[in-house]
Amino acid sequence: MAHANVERNDLVPDTRIPDLEGLMGKGYLIPAPVLPVNRFRSIVLPTPMATRQADLPTALVVYDASGRQAARRFLGRLPRCHAIAIDVDELLATDATHALPSGYGHMELIYDFRDGGGADGWLHALFRYHDRQGMHAAETSFGAHIFNTVITYRSEPQSYSGPPPGLSTRLFLRLDIDGREAFCQLIYPASTPWHQNSSTALILHDSTGSEIAREVARIPCSGSLLWRPREIFGRSRLTLASGGGYVLVRDLTCRLFGYQGLCEREQAFSLDDMFGF
Repeated sequence: MAHANVERNDLVPDTRIPDLEGLMGKGYLIPAPVLPVNRFRSIVLPTPMATRQADLPTALVVYDASGRQAARRFLGRLPRCHAIAIDVDELLATDATHALPSGYGHMELIYDFRDGGGADGWLHALFRYHDRQGMHAAETSFGAHIFNTVITYRSEPQSYSGPPPGLSTRLFLRLDIDGREAFCQLIYPASTPWHQNSSTALILHDSTGSEIAREVARIPCSGSLLWRPREIFGRSRLTLASGGGYVLVRDLTCRLFGYQGLCEREQAFSLDDMFGF
């Protein structure tokens, strides 16, 4: 079960948001993984957060890990009481492997005002992932932000460590726990075109905070990277970090969004968003 959204009754629609597109491109967006399509089904359910949000004028965009757009669907002005969940399998039609050459990617839920509608910047969604083999499922949820543009609107692009715009990344990934293997998907969302590739440092630390190893990843703009620490650092270096070690994800060139999880013998898994500073 995903963590529940907090319903708010102090928000009203912001009539300026529909006009942001000319300045801030996609503006507010929610990025979430499309896990490897040969193993998982990825499903999204747009949800209102504010009690005064009457409708949800939205579209769903799917990107390959390379950053190439694979599909886009206008969802319409979804009524507040809707129960429409979008299965990415259906959006990619019958040949998901052709649509996503990398085998995985990510989705972005965005506002789309072609038929009108209101918005408050607090667009949220639930994401559900089904394992096709083991039938296990995991859920997560998150809300919209503006990513990777120098133009600021209210507190966006958000920064955890200072005033906007937030244009850098500091995330922490815990390592394997009790035999459960950690994995992470880093997404490079951009409301407007940004640097062609990220310059992302993956820094392995032990429990005292001492650096053991460092690798650099290049993630395409509007692309993503799905990885496991053992694939990046090898088991010998992970052994040095066991017992409280972690990976610091650091990037000074762009704001990444991350999801983390644990796998148990490829039978069960968890998934949730990563908070950073």
